[in-house]
Amino acid sequence: MGLSEPLRSYILIVTSSAAGVCFFVAVRSQWKPEQAFIFVALIACGFVAIESTRTVREVHGTVGRDLQTVWYLTAAVALPPIYAFLAPVIFTAYKLWRVRRGFVYRRIFSNATISVAYGTASLLLHEFSRSTSGFSPGSGFHALKWTALVALCGVLAWFINNGLILVAIKFADRKSRIRDMFGNLQAITSDMIELSLAVSLALVVSIDPWLMILALPSVVLYRRYLIQAQLIAEARLDSKTGLLNAGTWQHEAEVEFFRALRARTPLALAMVDIDHFEDVNETAGHFVRDQLLRDIGSMLKEQLPGHDLIGRYGGEEFAILLPRTNRDEAQRISERLRDHIAGEPIAIESGTQAGWVFRLTVSIGVAVLNESRRALVELIGAADSALGQAKSTGWSKVYVLPDGLDEPGGC
Repeated sequence: MGLSEPLRSYILIVTSSAAGVCFFVAVRSQWKPEQAFIFVALIACGFVAIESTRTVREVHGTVGRDLQTVWYLTAAVALPPIYAFLAPVIFTAYKLWRVRRGFVYRRIFSNATISVAYGTASLLLHEFSRSTSGFSPGSGFHALKWTALVALCGVLAWFINNGLILVAIKFADRKSRIRDMFGNLQAITSDMIELSLAVSLALVVSIDPWLMILALPSVVLYRRYLIQAQLIAEARLDSKTGLLNAGTWQHEAEVEFFRALRARTPLALAMVDIDHFEDVNETAGHFVRDQLLRDIGSMLKEQLPGHDLIGRYGGEEFAILLPRTNRDEAQRISERLRDHIAGEPIAIESGTQAGWVFRLTVSIGVAVLNESRRALVELIGAADSALGQAKSTGWSKVYVLPDGLDEPGGC
């Protein structure tokens, strides 16, 4: 698979464990024709949902949300646990056949985590249902208690599934941040809507399986909306660093620039360039180059939390817009960035260069909004001028242009 340890072993352990548990539950299960009919109907609806977005390119390199959990949770609630274990296997096989994109091992591993998550949640749900809410939603307070238990089942499955995925992500990239994948507003909103639809569908199917036909159009429409929204969000970002790409950064920087002009608030722009980066590209290759860019981007985000606009401006150059920041504060921020990056070694953890350690430095040019810079392009030009001076007089330097001049002054 071309994967480094311990990621390779972890994926094999999770996948084989899921297969073993599924086989064990299948042997101990009682199979009934009416339950098989409901399962086939759920699978058919899931196939329709997959086909509705089959031609839409999926978002790679992120935690995908495609609304398949509505079928998994419904199977976990309305049918014996074995069906919750089997549903992800069937959907994964179908997607491998019909949607031939992405890495096969990722799909198989994702199938294993989902199978373990919803199969385990189904086992616990059926165990509690025997003594608490029963297998039917009923009416009145009983229906509320049943629905709450189903919602808890969905939350438990979410934690198990995402917990297993998070461990794999951390093995692959130890500097990845949980908040970027699971804790941002868009991810939380999508997960809440997905859980709401899943609980509603489980309720509908538990009342009468034929009613799932009425729910299918809503699931398909929201699935298309969700995937399109993820693609739009991805289009704003640079694929190598996860920062804003140059076009998006410039657009959002224009908005912030004119806001500062109207409000007469300070604004600073820092242009960051990695020193001697062309030598790294020639000696270490593109794989190492991409990891170094990604790690530098992560350092910038970690050191500048909040609303600062950070983008990859091109090649090894980054642009940082600092709203409500004057010249002295921008200088302090830039020097802190420079010192942090210089003192943080970057280890290559996979590929043929695994074990290599790089210590990079950056040069930074800073300019602030003033009477002579009344357009964003002028502010960018001033920051570029300062950066050019930093690169020409030394390395690992910060240069800040004086407020009233476009000739660089160093520090």
